[in-house]
Amino acid sequence: MDSEPQRYVLTVDEVAERLRIHRNTVLDMIHEGAFRARLAGRSWRIPVAAFGEFLAGRDNPEKVLSMDELAAALAVHRNTATAMVQAGTIRAVRTGRTWKIPLSALDEYLAGRDNPEPQAKEDADES
Repeated sequence: MDSEPQRYVLTVDEVAERLRIHRNTVLDMIHEGAFRARLAGRSWRIPVAAFGEFLAGRDNPEKVLSMDELAAALAVHRNTATAMVQAGTIRAVRTGRTWKIPLSALDEYLAGRDNPEPQAKEDADES
């Protein structure tokens, strides 16, 4: 009774083989946020559940932006957008060497919900 243990993750090559696409395309899909993946050491691992969601069309319901897309949306230089993310002004997640910014984080920033209102400055102006 040699049953293989249940697999919870797939490698990039396994996903590429199942989708019949090149492994670099899978890596591009990971960086674009097409499906959830985790960096384990220096290799990406895709949860079987995330791959199933991708195939069923229920993948990644929240759109994510790259740093370049964030900079374009805010009409600022890429370095300015990077500084905003690193300072915590805009919520983001770092995956490997790239940042992923949820679209909801950009909406929060633009709506002013990211920082409390500066009441101390108003109090100083009244004095």
